Amino acid sequence: MLVSYLGIVKKIFQGGNKVTQSTSVFLKAQPSSQNRSQNYQYLIKMLDAFFVRVKIDSRLPLESSRGEFDLYLIDSAGAYWLDLLPAELVQLAKKNRVVIFNAEVNSVCEKNLLLNGIKGVFFAEQSPEDIFSGLMKVLNGELFFSSKSISVVFNYMWSAISRNQFNTNNDTTGTEIDLNSLTKREKSVIHLLAQGASNRDIAESLNISDHTVKTHLYSAFKKTASRNRVELANWAQNYMAVSLSLQRQ
Repeated sequence: MLVSYLGIVKKIFQGGNKVTQSTSVFLKAQPSSQNRSQNYQYLIKMLDAFFVRVKIDSRLPLESSRGEFDLYLIDSAGAYWLDLLPAELVQLAKKNRVVIFNAEVNSVCEKNLLLNGIKGVFFAEQSPEDIFSGLMKVLNGELFFSSKSISVVFNYMWSAISRNQFNTNNDTTGTEIDLNSLTKREKSVIHLLAQGASNRDIAESLNISDHTVKTHLYSAFKKTASRNRVELANWAQNYMAVSLSLQRQ
């Protein structure tokens, strides 16, 4: 079975892909390897066969050495990322080529992945052949998402740009008042929330209590007219530079 898959992959390379043999891949796996499907194991063997370096670990490398890898594959089995993404994943995608794989259809939002810099997503039911072919496209500078999702994000970004231009030319006071009314601590809380941090993550990062985090969030909801965490995160993406990192404890 593996031989047939490798034969298909060779055809992919011969079909004009420009991926070099110097490519290094980091696969962030789930802590337990007992439930890996046969396709999952085939994919790992294919990566080992065609890339010069493949490292598999349940934890990401230290930030100082993350530039050593050309591609990061993130196993999202069991994850629920419909609304917000983990802060560490958002930070990783800012500086590295990141792809999500082994995802469940109802557990991820392609729009959110795209807006946070993820280069592609592969679902659990996809074959190693399809995944490997998609990885070649990503390594050649393409995105691997459904055309519908790409269109949705394009329209969303175009609307945001048009709205911001309108605000700049006609009425900037609303945004300015919102930003100026936020305290420094509220801005820090919003920054972290927009990266996918939980209340506990925020509390640990800022060295404050969970109750204090809730108080700051409640105040931020009122000042930004946000009804929930998702709306506040979207507000932050539109009007604040979400760049603070969430340090791993």
